[in-house]
Amino acid sequence: MEINKISRQATVFTFDNIASYLTHVYLIEKASRNFLIDTYCGPDSILPALSAIKIDPTKELVVINSHFHWDHVWGNCAFPDKFIISHEICREYLNQFWESQLEKNGEHVTGQVVKTLPNCTFTDRLMLYDEGLEIFHSPGHTKDSISIFDQEEKILYVGDNLEKPIIYVESNDLQTYINTLEKYLTYKPSKIVSGHTLDLTEADVTKAIKYLQALQAGEEVSLQSDYERSIHEQNLRVIK
Repeated sequence: MEINKISRQATVFTFDNIASYLTHVYLIEKASRNFLIDTYCGPDSILPALSAIKIDPTKELVVINSHFHWDHVWGNCAFPDKFIISHEICREYLNQFWESQLEKNGEHVTGQVVKTLPNCTFTDRLMLYDEGLEIFHSPGHTKDSISIFDQEEKILYVGDNLEKPIIYVESNDLQTYINTLEKYLTYKPSKIVSGHTLDLTEADVTKAIKYLQALQAGEEVSLQSDYERSIHEQNLRVIK
């Protein structure tokens, strides 16, 4: 695990336990409360990460689940007495798929994982005015995906909706995904970060939109690596 500051108030914890990709968990330290975006694969990962930095123990910690996928939520059980915020569909999916995700990917569990669902959900938008955080539904990578915009630092946290060098498509509703990415551009963020990629830009958002539009139109796509081609083939299977 690596720990790095990405802004005055935000820290990223980068985990490399999963061989195929890095996973990023974010801590936003505001004046009144701290916010943890995702909880990775279990308490034995996320608790040591938080212990490695000095956090004001008098501040309330609020957890946010960006979406229901296992590598973002299994550490929820480390925070049984905290608010865990997600989209309402995320809670439904976790309740439905918790056991099947464990069965399929259980080798990645770190520590004793107990099914822990979000206890605070919303439908379209949740505005935390005192902290200047806007949490909003942003379906794309998954139907339940949410994003967080820090109005003070102009950082946009997009979950798994953006990824380099190519995005993953899990639904044939490509227009909804495109709409979400186009909405990102309206925020004019100074920095964009995701669950598996740091230092994204508006150009990366535009590139992802063009890729989805090509999929939508059935056009051929120019790809640079075997990895990109494999993900593209997977995306084609999903939309067909």
